[in-house]
Order: sequence, then structure tokens, then C-alpha cells
Amino acid sequence: MVDIVSKIQALFLLPPGIIIVIGLLGFLIQIRWLLVGSIIVALSFTALLILSLPFTGQRLIADIESRYPPLRLTAVADGGPPPGAIIILGGGRYTEAPEYGDGDSVSQATLGRIRYGAHLHRLTGLPILVSGGTPYGEQVSEAVLMKTALESDFQVAVKWVESKSANTLENARYTKLLLAQAGVRRAYLVTHAWHMPRALWSFESEGMSTIPAPMGFTTLNKEDRETLGYFPSASGMHLSSVALREQLGIVWYKLKHDSAKPPPATTPAPAN
Repeated sequence: MVDIVSKIQALFLLPPGIIIVIGLLGFLIQIRWLLVGSIIVALSFTALLILSLPFTGQRLIADIESRYPPLRLTAVADGGPPPGAIIILGGGRYTEAPEYGDGDSVSQATLGRIRYGAHLHRLTGLPILVSGGTPYGEQVSEAVLMKTALESDFQVAVKWVESKSANTLENARYTKLLLAQAGVRRAYLVTHAWHMPRALWSFESEGMSTIPAPMGFTTLNKEDRETLGYFPSASGMHLSSVALREQLGIVWYKLKHDSAKPPPATTPAPAN
């Protein structure tokens, strides 16, 4: 199951939650120190404005997405073992989709991932593993929804279904076990470009060798590049929030992973 506490904490550590909290704190401080409180409120509104600009969000998320460029199959021959599979990570579900008979389906983000995974499969012929569990106790795992969409909508077979994971670290942990049983030592890893640094770190920390195959790079349309990018919008805040969430997520994963490591074994002192 997903860690609800960490999800709630993230709501207050990332915009707009953190900005609202600081703004409310500024209003309370005004009761005692008017100038200090007014400055805090003004800074909060300024931060909210800046982070809501599409240009700001795009610049923040581009810093993350640029770490792993789009996959070029001709450049993969790096001396390592050849990839033996394509791993596609889940990106959420479309709950009770009315146009599909009120059953769950894949989300828009997940649909983009499986579409690119199907494209990569057709280019390489490699078998596909889909990964995603039931973090909130749903009846059908995200991986099963992905398998259904790939086979019915894209006519692409899925060889492995990993349905236990509730987060990216568990994606890596359980996927490694499945592929190890099949003798696969290396695989292409498909997820959004903004999610790739955290995903790749998770797989490396679990000892699974992967080749990043990012998709869904963030681009601004003509209107945003020329005019609307300078005006605050919900989409701008969304981009900024995703970028900052991924930065925080990498730090949190590293801290969590290091704290879970067993303490180093100590060599007993020789007896005198």
C-alpha cells in the first residue's frame, strides 16, 4: 500500500501548498509584527505568481528532462549486455471511466507510456514488462490495465505483469525479481522524461541495469512561447509543481534508501 503520510507531507512541501501555508503564516505574523508579516505575504504572492508562469514551469522541468535525452537505438551499443526486455512503468489510472462502462482504465499519462513502449517494441522486437500495483487497494492492478490496453488497443503482447508495486522503488525491486527469473540482465526503461532521473536511480539502487527510454518531453506551444507563457496559469503551476516534486522525490528516495540499509558489519577486536 502507498504511504499516505508521505503523500500528505508532499502536499504541504510543494507549491501551491507550501506557498499557501507561508502566506497564512504571514497573515498571523501581521497581528504582532505588521511589517514582517506584510513582507512574508507579499513574497508568498510573488512566488505564487512566478511559479504559475508556463515559462517558469517549463524551465524548471527542462532541467530534469535534459538529463536523459531521447533514446537513439543506434547509440545503445555501449559495451554492456544487450537489453532483453522493455520495462514500462505505470503512471496512474483513469478510475471508473464512464465511456468504458465505468470500469478503470489507464490514465492519460500511462497511455502515453504504453504507446511509446509499443513503438519501441516494434523497433526492437523485445518482450514487454508492465509494472504498477494497487497502491490504494483497487481491485485491478495498474499493470493489468496496461496489459489490457496494450493488447487490445495496440495489438502488442505483454510477457510479464508486475502488480505488487506501490511506488517507483517497488517498481524496480519487483521488476528485477521477475526479469532475473527470466535471465534478463538489462532492459529498456520507459517512463516520462521528468520521472526518468528518479526511476533510473531506483533501478540502479536495486542493482538492475537499464537503458533510459524517456518519453513525453515538455514543450510549449506557439501561444505560450510568444504570449501566454508570461501570464500565470494552472498549467504553469502544474509544471512547476511536477518539477519540484521530482527534485524532492529524488532526495527523499535517497534518504529512505540509505536509512533502510543494514548497518555495516563490525570486525571484532582480536582477543589479547
